[in-house]
Amino acid sequence: MKFKFFTFFLLLCSIHFVQAQTFTASKDAAALQKKIVEASTKISTIQCDFIQEKNMSMLSEKAVSKGKFYFKKESKVRLEYLVPLKNLIVMNSGKMLMKDDKKTSQMDMHRSKVFQQLNNIIVGSINGSLFNGKDFTVSLSESNSLVKVELKPISKMLKNFLSTIVLVLDKKDFTATRIEMNEASGDNTILSFTSKEINGSVDDALFAIK
Repeated sequence: MKFKFFTFFLLLCSIHFVQAQTFTASKDAAALQKKIVEASTKISTIQCDFIQEKNMSMLSEKAVSKGKFYFKKESKVRLEYLVPLKNLIVMNSGKMLMKDDKKTSQMDMHRSKVFQQLNNIIVGSINGSLFNGKDFTVSLSESNSLVKVELKPISKMLKNFLSTIVLVLDKKDFTATRIEMNEASGDNTILSFTSKEINGSVDDALFAIK
């Protein structure tokens, strides 16, 4: 199940473009953090394409997947994997649905602190609530066009499977352009998003868990 935890999430620009940026520590981190949180309150929906890269020590090559990502306020999330395999993950109202070509399973995320934290990470990276929680220490750096947010877990439970989460945000709207989840094992997952549409029409049926 752990592998599936980290088969998610969202970004928007080329990985090579992000890596080419020079980031320096923010001169006024509090003011910058306030801008990010304020911008997040204006987001009702997000839909975009994503590319996910999974780097694992047991694999000689990175595992690359592509699909569609949907978010709807307050906490509806849908990750629809299309290539190389079709898989679906939906999170809505404390419940999670996982579906592949062989089976469909559901679970109550409130019964698992790990799944609950995972949902908090995904939604919190969109609505800015990660800054207000007590689960991470936060450091901010920036380039001319991007902001990098590095989150280090505080709780022992999170430290068991995460070393850092790195968010890269576009200064135009402060939405995530890259999310990198680095596991305590040394493996990591990187997600990149393209063709992003903010506050467009997104049907509630996409998040149905029956």
